Amino acid sequence: MVLNEAEGVQYELFDIKELHEMAVMTAEAFARYEPITSSLGISIEDFADFVRLRSRPKAEQEELTVIARHQDTNQIIGAMVADDFAVEPPEEIRHLGDNFEPVWAVLDELDTQYKQGRILPKGEYLHLLLGAVDHRHTGKNVAKNLVQTCLENGIKKGYKTGVVEATGVVSQHICRKFGFMDCFEIPYKIFAFQGKRVFESIEGHRGIILMDKALV
Repeated sequence: MVLNEAEGVQYELFDIKELHEMAVMTAEAFARYEPITSSLGISIEDFADFVRLRSRPKAEQEELTVIARHQDTNQIIGAMVADDFAVEPPEEIRHLGDNFEPVWAVLDELDTQYKQGRILPKGEYLHLLLGAVDHRHTGKNVAKNLVQTCLENGIKKGYKTGVVEATGVVSQHICRKFGFMDCFEIPYKIFAFQGKRVFESIEGHRGIILMDKALV
């Protein structure tokens, strides 16, 4: 289903038939730009497996994930993988390999801080999980349009709050432009996993920030 069109790009609801293409595009973008993935040396193949697990079948059933498709080539050039923040991810996600362990640890720490003292009913907290744009199409407002379309779609489905764990300065900047506010931050230079500062090699990014925004 086409939700939006802009500058030769269609923004559509994710369909399970597009899973492989979306997963590979997202993994390639994260390997190139995303600081945590790069610092841990997570391969494109392993990250694509992660995207597949997070997107099947949950993402299709919830109809919250949005893809960007180039109208001339028909290729997927961007994706905003989204889900319900109140619903736990599939258990298999925890068994992807040792390289992912620090990822779960830092996300768990952030999410626990955010959820403390809150009641999170299903259908109210829209989780912007993974945003990616093909490197050949950066600087063309694709990321901005993905976020906007994803939020508008979530609002139509009754979601009241948007939540994102933004890992880099670009995603943090885009989210702030949409009105997301910083809630909790974990600096990369001080976060420790099993006694090691696993993210201390990251340069140019201060830390991972959990941000939220009232949608209605």
